[in-house]
Amino acid sequence: MGAVFKWIGYGLLGLVGLVVVTAAAVLLLFDWNDARGFVARHASSALNRQVAIDGDLRVHLGNPIRIHIEGLRVANADWAKDKDMVAIRVLDATLRPWPILRGNWELPELKFEGPKVILEKNEKGEANWTFGPPNVEKEVAKEAATPDKRGDIPVIERLLIADGAIRYRDPTSDIDIDNTINTATGGNDSDTVELDGKGNFAGKPFTLAARGASLLYLRDDSKPYPIRIDAVIGDTKGKIEGSVAEPVKMEGLDLSIDLRGNDLAEIFPILGIPTPKTRPYAISGHLSRDGGRWAFQKMHGKVGESDLSGDLAVETGGDRPLVKADLVSNRLAAQDLAGLIGASPRGKDDYPTRARDRVIPATPVNVEMLRNADMDVRLRGKRVEAPFAPLDDLDLRVLLKNGDLRFDPLSLGIGGGRIAGMVEVDGSRKLPAMRTNLDVRNMKLATFFKDTSLAGQVAGTVAGRIQLAGSGNTVADLLASSDGKIGVAVDGGKVTSLAVKGLKTNILETLGVVLSGSKPMPFNCLVGNLSVSNGVAAVEALVLDTPETVVTGKGTVSLRNEALNLRVVGDSKEPQVFATHLPVLVGGTLGSPDIGIDPAESAARGAAAVALGVLLTPLASVLPFLDPGSEEQPQCGRLVHDARKPEQDGTASGGSGSGRGGKTSGSGR
Repeated sequence: MGAVFKWIGYGLLGLVGLVVVTAAAVLLLFDWNDARGFVARHASSALNRQVAIDGDLRVHLGNPIRIHIEGLRVANADWAKDKDMVAIRVLDATLRPWPILRGNWELPELKFEGPKVILEKNEKGEANWTFGPPNVEKEVAKEAATPDKRGDIPVIERLLIADGAIRYRDPTSDIDIDNTINTATGGNDSDTVELDGKGNFAGKPFTLAARGASLLYLRDDSKPYPIRIDAVIGDTKGKIEGSVAEPVKMEGLDLSIDLRGNDLAEIFPILGIPTPKTRPYAISGHLSRDGGRWAFQKMHGKVGESDLSGDLAVETGGDRPLVKADLVSNRLAAQDLAGLIGASPRGKDDYPTRARDRVIPATPVNVEMLRNADMDVRLRGKRVEAPFAPLDDLDLRVLLKNGDLRFDPLSLGIGGGRIAGMVEVDGSRKLPAMRTNLDVRNMKLATFFKDTSLAGQVAGTVAGRIQLAGSGNTVADLLASSDGKIGVAVDGGKVTSLAVKGLKTNILETLGVVLSGSKPMPFNCLVGNLSVSNGVAAVEALVLDTPETVVTGKGTVSLRNEALNLRVVGDSKEPQVFATHLPVLVGGTLGSPDIGIDPAESAARGAAAVALGVLLTPLASVLPFLDPGSEEQPQCGRLVHDARKPEQDGTASGGSGSGRGGKTSGSGR
């Protein structure tokens, strides 16, 4: 954009110079208006674009020379919607003649009335400021006109712009700026250049207020040029203040930046940097530039309830901008991470893409945003806070290349344990794809629930794994088409009746697991293993092993419509007089489960109903996936080991199974 405005400025100055040179030839022979065609033809030839002067052309020779042009137009590209790229109602300029002989331009005053400039790209990325194939004369003129340093800038002592408008459109980046410029003035060293504008940016209201030192100060090589810019785009506010040592080349930047708004995701159409949805933020830091690398250093501020500090850089030399950052948060609110997984950081009521009765968000995967830039960002949260769980720390690296987004590694401390692994969302494909591989290790339920109403009511050590792969245009679609496995094991746990208080059906007692008041009931192991195919999770193994009872289950959980269809049965290891062992059906949805008794079966069950070894046999296939034989899962490991014994011994009698189960429960006490 800077190069474009530079061309426009020097092009107009070149036109003024052309008028001066032509004036010497036609001064005595023609009316000035008779020279309009001559000037326009030569300007058209130089630009490879039609140039016209529709109104008066007047020149008053003297010191200074006064030039007045009305109805100056430069034609637009053939594919553009608007006829003219540049249209100036009136151009008035005063020019000192003698400095021109030394190759200098000195304009005491330059005034524009009603200038309209349209800068745009088409869907192919072609720009309307590309003026056809270059030729030798044009390249020489370009080199001569382009300043190498501040001292080469023409002297403009006073610049006035009235009723101006600039339009910039780029459909490839969803940018549409419709900006009006009312005044831009500058005088002696004590004056300032002021630029005020308003309009629209990507469909949002846009205001701009820029202040700088005088245009004469701009030419002074020895002094950094001071500048201040205040801009508002919708709810996003930005302030830039500082100085530029070499404003012509935009080098030697010493600028402080303050950026704030309601949602970081709103800066994508402004800066082209992919960011997740967030709560209100306020960030400040120092901006510098080295070649094609822009650095935002000593950044600090808040995003939602989280503090954030570190360094960020944007490298612009490649096919796409490359964003690199190393960020640290001393206090990281888990809610502020919700946007990373497609959820709303403002809560479910603020999420328009989530149905009221659904748990999984239907957030679209923004492939355009993923393909717009590359990223390598590391975020470390020293302390993570969440109202729903005791989290410890976070270490996350975000890698984005050509639309392929990876969180690798992803490591989150939770309940004294850790969730670690990777998540990938590949937006480089026509249909986005997802792949996850996450492990849960050594999470303590007592620690997890310590600040909740379940404190002291539930305990155990959790291990688990999630391996899923799917494709779709939304988060819900990705899960609805997924394949893979989900497994969890809770070792050496306990539960009290208070933990299940409030359920429509006391599922544990119905299954024959007797709870006595607030006295905790220990259990050896709880294992659940689901095989996911095309979005439907089928239970491969669901077993709760207590000292007296083994509870098993089967059925499905749909990730398509979140429907539950499970049947859970309890079998005693020894005869129990008062235990009913009624099968329990779990229906409804993930957000609203419905638990009830199976009306088709009400007979009491006991140890003679089935061999315990047969009940536990499905666990034999779980070991390679969950690895419950580790030191943190000793009892689940023994349970799986005993589940394999019937296959190894060739025995499957009820008595041997019960004895085997008794041994298991004994070891688990």
